[in-house]
Amino acid sequence: MKKNEISRRHFLSTAAVATAGVAVSGFTPTFAQNTTDKPALLGGTSVRANKKWLKWPQWDKKFNPKMNEVMESLTWSRAKNVNQFEKSWAELHGMKHCLTTVNGTNALSAAWMQSDIGPGDEVICSPYTFSASIFGILYKGAMPVFADIDPTTFQIDPAQIRKKITPRTKGILPVHICGYPSDMPAIMKIAREHKLFVVEDACQAHLAEIGGQKVGTFGDAGCLRCQASKTLPVGEGGAILTNNTEYYDRLYSYHNFGYASGSVSGQISAITALILANKIRMAEYQAVIGLCQMERLQELHKLRNENGAYLNEKLKAYPGVSPVQLHKGATAASYYIYGMVYNQDKMDGLPRKRFIEAMNAEGIPVGTGYPNDPLYTQPMLREVFNSEIYKKCYTSKELDFEQYKQRNHCPSLIKTYDSALWIWNGGLMIGSKADMDDVINAVDKIHNNIAKLKQ
Repeated sequence: MKKNEISRRHFLSTAAVATAGVAVSGFTPTFAQNTTDKPALLGGTSVRANKKWLKWPQWDKKFNPKMNEVMESLTWSRAKNVNQFEKSWAELHGMKHCLTTVNGTNALSAAWMQSDIGPGDEVICSPYTFSASIFGILYKGAMPVFADIDPTTFQIDPAQIRKKITPRTKGILPVHICGYPSDMPAIMKIAREHKLFVVEDACQAHLAEIGGQKVGTFGDAGCLRCQASKTLPVGEGGAILTNNTEYYDRLYSYHNFGYASGSVSGQISAITALILANKIRMAEYQAVIGLCQMERLQELHKLRNENGAYLNEKLKAYPGVSPVQLHKGATAASYYIYGMVYNQDKMDGLPRKRFIEAMNAEGIPVGTGYPNDPLYTQPMLREVFNSEIYKKCYTSKELDFEQYKQRNHCPSLIKTYDSALWIWNGGLMIGSKADMDDVINAVDKIHNNIAKLKQ
């Protein structure tokens, strides 16, 4: 399969992170074999052997009656279960309002569609994310401007945001990538100083926290995705959190044909569209799945953080594979993905590709993360810039794609593409301590056999 043929979901299902480095002080691997044994890549026995990771998503048969009830009711469009899911999600986050959507991409798009941002405006975005993060910005005719990341946290760097602010800047899009929180206190300080609209992409960061406050609750809007791989898996589904009631009313109207909702009033008939809108309502059976999954969400979130902290502590002893750092003030991650930074020099020159191959052979699902094609270089932007609305609202210099790529070049992002490691398997981070030890043992085994692997 060619690189450009790999779908995002296929990529995420095979991608991951791992680590390696020098000898681990104070840690004795629990693997039954000596970790100096031959690596599985060279014909040895793998650390995982015939063990399997927990499956994800999970479904308990005890939930079947709830699903049967909604299916047999024949009320499948938005009704009481969607209302309950929204109420529960808002309460869990301490927010006034939650609006669900059919998927997370539409949640992100709707959040921008009902903002005051439009043609000629600029929105500062994180570049380390998937293309869907910026669709809504482009739908509004605004210009995405990319600020570089901190390569130790994978998150947009507030200092780089400041450098990108111009009189045309109207918004910020932080992305809590891999489930690690962005530095929202610093970002919101900038936003308040410049009166900027902030949409948090928290699609990978369910329940991640900064100072006990959950991500998705700092900005004007916080967006959630419930795609099947996420820590709150529905299959498809999305939600928007906000404390702004007027904004919420417009969001509700927008997701329901533009019909009247709260302050969006003045209808002539029940089916009169009052604003240009869409139909992106969550279905009842989606909400039931979400409500069922929510029953164990906090329990599993706690387990992910315990396992994440355990891996962080043990793997930091290997300088060649450094766990992604939480910025100061972050109190929890979602550990949707366990991230690490690879340093080939500190691995005695062992290429990252070879390290990944060796980890995979040991049964640890490790990958590089997003492929090396930054958002600011992707062909969709060239197509958007060739549209009539962009040609009318921006100068030819602003729409020159080669110049645009140069203006938005992010060196730390490129460095991260070349050094990131992702461990991704939906069930891995809710595994046992023995499962976590297998990750550590695999790293230790590779470290002890670097010379052989280099040959």
